[in-house]
Amino acid sequence: MSEAPRAPAENPARFPNLLQRIGMVFVSPGALFEHLKARPVWVDVMVLMVALNVVASLLLPEEALRQIIEGQMPPDAEPAQIESAMGFARTWGLVLSVLGTPISVAVVAGVLLLAYNVVLGGEATYRQLFSAASHAFLVLVVGGLLTIGLLIAGGEQVVLSPGLLIPGLGEGYLARFLLRINVFALWNVALLAMAVKRIYPKRSAGGAAAYLLTLYALVVGVSAIPGGA
Repeated sequence: MSEAPRAPAENPARFPNLLQRIGMVFVSPGALFEHLKARPVWVDVMVLMVALNVVASLLLPEEALRQIIEGQMPPDAEPAQIESAMGFARTWGLVLSVLGTPISVAVVAGVLLLAYNVVLGGEATYRQLFSAASHAFLVLVVGGLLTIGLLIAGGEQVVLSPGLLIPGLGEGYLARFLLRINVFALWNVALLAMAVKRIYPKRSAGGAAAYLLTLYALVVGVSAIPGGA
């Protein structure tokens, strides 16, 4: 008896490599998050982001760092105090360039897990959310590199904020709040909202965006308080 012919096996979409995933963050994030939902990788993209952060920290111009330090110190600060603060800032900047992104991604993934699994009863894994957030954070790293490039080119502090489009802001709390809003952070929020929609099909991207924007506004609001970080 002859064996019945087998149905042709399905050809699942080939999982994109690191370079392809980087491109997908900017041109087809929805498809990327579908891939990451099924295979939540993150190590390679995290290593890349940490390396780029270290490069950005090392490339920060001395004059730009001095402007930042002088803006945070009392007007009567001694030159020796400023130099000491700059040395500390350089060291601390390198530490943050290594630890800042992994910690931030871990916190964001935890916040999403708390909202959509614990509160709303979803079934995603922490690794899925961590993987999606790791890739979404690429836009923040690119924004940081662009800012460093503008600092090197212009020699002055650069603020990539929609607050720049509003004339006559003055110097009050509202001005500080608006100028601390980062366009790349808003882009990051949009990507995270899209990731939520793909990982939790029953949830809307709009609801996720509203949730994340509220949290981001709280962080920016605290930082805009005089003396805020």
